[in-house]
Amino acid sequence: MAIFLSLLTAAIFGTGDFCGGLAAKRASVVQVVAGSHLVGLVGVTIAAVLVADELIFEDVALGAAGGAFGGIGVALLYRGLARGPMSVVAPLTAMTSAAIPAGWGLATGDSLTVAAAIGVGLALVAIGLVSSNSDGTATPVTFQVVGEALVAGVGFGAFFILLDATSSASAPWPIVGARLFTSTLLVLFLVAGRRRVFPRATDARRLIVATGVFDTGSNVLFLYATNQGSLTLVAVLSSLYPISTVLLARYFLHEKMSRSQLWGFGAAVAATALIAAG
Repeated sequence: MAIFLSLLTAAIFGTGDFCGGLAAKRASVVQVVAGSHLVGLVGVTIAAVLVADELIFEDVALGAAGGAFGGIGVALLYRGLARGPMSVVAPLTAMTSAAIPAGWGLATGDSLTVAAAIGVGLALVAIGLVSSNSDGTATPVTFQVVGEALVAGVGFGAFFILLDATSSASAPWPIVGARLFTSTLLVLFLVAGRRRVFPRATDARRLIVATGVFDTGSNVLFLYATNQGSLTLVAVLSSLYPISTVLLARYFLHEKMSRSQLWGFGAAVAATALIAAG
């Protein structure tokens, strides 16, 4: 079940990234994150009231702390995806967000079989292959781009670690804490600057709403996945999210797929099989 939830997390998270990247081309990054997290807050609060076994305030606080890290990560990721090059931003962010919680998990007691360890390594290779550039553009790679992608990955990794520290009985209240913190902070920032929370353009608003649904939904699934399995495996499999982003770009934006991306898809399948066997 943990493997299935992790892969579903990756699929939905990648869909949210696709929508968020498009939204960031039509509105400011602050508007995209604030609006999407506000939408997510409404949905996940309703879900928490209906399905959570109990409300543990310590877990809500951990979620809020994680939300601070995750908010920084998603803001930098959306800006990177909007400004490019995606072939640098996506793999650096994904691999960093996988490596940090995976390393933390191993350091705090997670153990892997030989097959699972090989699968984890192969999954990291798959992330890089799937995220490789296929459009032939030559957007310059600057230290700022690399630095922001790495910081985004660190933010996601810290978010995942803090979510893993919460109790399964309180899920999904920690996500409520995360979204409450980030949406409140960013909405106040926009209001103080006399800026709209949601942009005027209809297509941008729709993309922000979709981003909020998919992004928050993926966070909830990740939380349940870590309750079912080890942080190391869940973090690595969830970080295969560039696969769905690439497939959506192929279908909706007619972006071509390179041979390396196809190899990446194959590597991801093989990695999942090895992890499942382990």
